[in-house]
Parts: sequence; structure tokens; C-alpha cells
Amino acid sequence: MKTVPLVPVLLVFLVVGIHVEQGLDRYHVGVGEDVLVTLRLGNTGESALDVSVVPGVPDGLLVLDPGVRTVNIPPGNSASVDYPVRGESPGQYAISSQVIYTDEEGRSRHIRCGDRNGRLLTVV
Repeated sequence: MKTVPLVPVLLVFLVVGIHVEQGLDRYHVGVGEDVLVTLRLGNTGESALDVSVVPGVPDGLLVLDPGVRTVNIPPGNSASVDYPVRGESPGQYAISSQVIYTDEEGRSRHIRCGDRNGRLLTVV
């Protein structure tokens, strides 16, 4: 049985087969302004991975292009997935994307990923 290391605060994940980092293009916006959420996905395994990203935003933010984004990543390679978010109400927000893939043993894996540095989006 393979073990899965846990990373504090869910900032960066290195799980069997995948490495995930999430960041924003900026962290301070006004109401009605857009932010780009980017996930960097690296395949650390020996097989190609089909990886899906589901945007996750709390009330007060709006995903401008909702839906699942899917990318195929060959072994040893990486890919980026991004989605735009709009600040709808003032406040501080954690954006938490869900990353879904099937590991090398055929099991479906779900990972919640927040900002790689633990920063929040501030909407004023």
C-alpha cells in the first residue's frame, strides 16, 4: 500500500503521481474586477494522467467560466489550468479548487488545493 504525505494548510501537494500548486494573478481587487486563478499541475508518475480541475469559490465571488477543465499530462511533464473569478462582494476569500485524477492503481483521487502561499483574495 502506498502512503500519501499530508502537506500543512493544503498549499502544495505532492501525491503519488501529481504535484499541484495554485496561485492568483493578483490578490487585491475592487468589486466587479476579475482575477485569474492558475493551477500548475505536474505529473510525477510513470503513466499519463487525465486531470480535471473544478473551480471552487465561496459566496461573494463568481466563476466567470464555470465548468470542469480537463488536461492530459504525460509522465514527467506539467500543464497549467486557469479560470477567471470576479469579486462580487467586499471581503477576504479563500479560493479552493478541486483536482480530480485517477492514480496509477486505477483509484479516483480528489484533492482540494488553496493558494500556494496561503494568501486570501481581498475584494474592496
